[in-house]
Amino acid sequence: MPYDAASSAAPSATARSPLHRPRLEAAIGWLAAAGLVFLLTAVAVLAVESRQRFISEASERAESAAHILAEHAARLFDAADLLVEHAAHWTQELSWDEIESSRSIWESLRHEEERLPFLDAVWLNDATGRLRLSTMAFPVPQSDAADRDFFRAHLSAPDRPYISEVIVGRVTRKPTFLVSRRLSDRDGGFLGIASVTVDPAYFAEFYRRLDLPYDPTILMFRTPDFSVLVRHPEPNPQAPPPVRELGQRAVQANPVSGIMMGEDAIFAHRRVEPWPIHVAVRTELAPVLAAWRWQLAPYAALAAAAAAALLALSAFGFRQARTARLVQNALEERVRQRTASLEAALDQRNEALAQKDLLMREVNHRIKNSLQVVSSLLALQSQSIENPELRAQLTEAGRRVRAVSDIHQLLYKVEDVQVIPFHDYLTALCRDVERSALAESGDWRLELAVEPVEVPTDQAVPLGLIANELLMNAVKHAYPGDGPKPLSVGLVRVGDTVRLTVEDRGVGLPEGFDWRRGASLGMRLVHALSSQLGATLTVEPRQPGTRFSVQVPLNVSA
Repeated sequence: MPYDAASSAAPSATARSPLHRPRLEAAIGWLAAAGLVFLLTAVAVLAVESRQRFISEASERAESAAHILAEHAARLFDAADLLVEHAAHWTQELSWDEIESSRSIWESLRHEEERLPFLDAVWLNDATGRLRLSTMAFPVPQSDAADRDFFRAHLSAPDRPYISEVIVGRVTRKPTFLVSRRLSDRDGGFLGIASVTVDPAYFAEFYRRLDLPYDPTILMFRTPDFSVLVRHPEPNPQAPPPVRELGQRAVQANPVSGIMMGEDAIFAHRRVEPWPIHVAVRTELAPVLAAWRWQLAPYAALAAAAAAALLALSAFGFRQARTARLVQNALEERVRQRTASLEAALDQRNEALAQKDLLMREVNHRIKNSLQVVSSLLALQSQSIENPELRAQLTEAGRRVRAVSDIHQLLYKVEDVQVIPFHDYLTALCRDVERSALAESGDWRLELAVEPVEVPTDQAVPLGLIANELLMNAVKHAYPGDGPKPLSVGLVRVGDTVRLTVEDRGVGLPEGFDWRRGASLGMRLVHALSSQLGATLTVEPRQPGTRFSVQVPLNVSA
């Protein structure tokens, strides 16, 4: 046409150069912006990964420390219990008066106790609770343990070691706790108790010298009452507070050993085997995160400098692109002025536009022919493939191509190419599916309840594919056995929407099946095409069968 020749010849030489520049400058701006986004994303990922690494390392260190401290405590408690057993053995054949007056027993026990620096003294109390021997002094000071928890625990308990809660000694006048055993006669009668006092300060001093990272809180506590025996650091050793909720949950979740992460702390614990005692290391997250931020600071500074440079480059590119567009607009105005003489050619173009419908029909006809060729090629290819699964996939692909081809067939026939009589298309599609189903297995029956509905062309193709997928899904899965196979298809216009329904009375969906997460290509296509149309897709289990309903809002122009 004259317009094409004139319009392409006149402005092309003038406009080619300026048209290129704004795209190039804008590309620089967009590339710099993309680089900025990538940099920020990489920094964020690095920050998250390094933060998790710091927390994981702190957790591993806390867990290792708890293991080592539990082994250390186990050796000390075993040594303390061994001394208690020795005291009981040395005195088992003596009366309490003989024990109380024997300086040799006192010196022997004192010698053994001095070899264990974590112990304060050895104690022997008779059945009334009265103190009869103590390595603290000879002769023994006046004291009575009848009201203490460890004494009451041995009144009816068998001969096994017992660890008391923290008490303030009536003789020592300082906080301590005891490892004790019951003294029994030959008939099992209660004679009293033998015990040693353990100095919590020894453990606290040992924990202080460990110099663990992040200055954690170290706990030694009884189970199951969670009363604390040793806490380091501890401002009030005479009344240490009980284990917090995080620690109690960690021990209850794993009574032997474990680690639990809280909102503000890491709690690692381990049982002191075979004692009802746990050692725990509680590391606060604040110092861990402070160390993480300190290590991340240089990288953050470099990233900030790089981000500033990319931001400046992006701003420069967009500014240059804007300037180039202004120049381009000026040049285009000059081109419009020079093309004023081509109005006659524009008249010819308007006349050519009158033939648009005819050309569109021809285009749709050729598209339909091409798609039918593709469908036929897929069918031929599927026949030559021995793999049943691959052959079925090629067959389904051919049906999808044929579904699109049928839309273009209708466009070739209708007067107005803006809309399609979708009821005619759906009827033809159902009959085609019915013939295919009958060819594979008999006793299929399609029930159509289709009202005349016109659908805009841009919506007809995805809606037609949805209908094809739902029909084929019902044919493949609704009736796995023999017998009647009814299938109902409905189409109705409701206000500014059109509703398509496909219903079967077959086996229904598997229990717990979520069609939104279905792995099949068909269900993914239905979901994607429904989102593209802004449609509402609902799946309703029936008794029996399943009903798929797609409600599509029609374009206002329709």
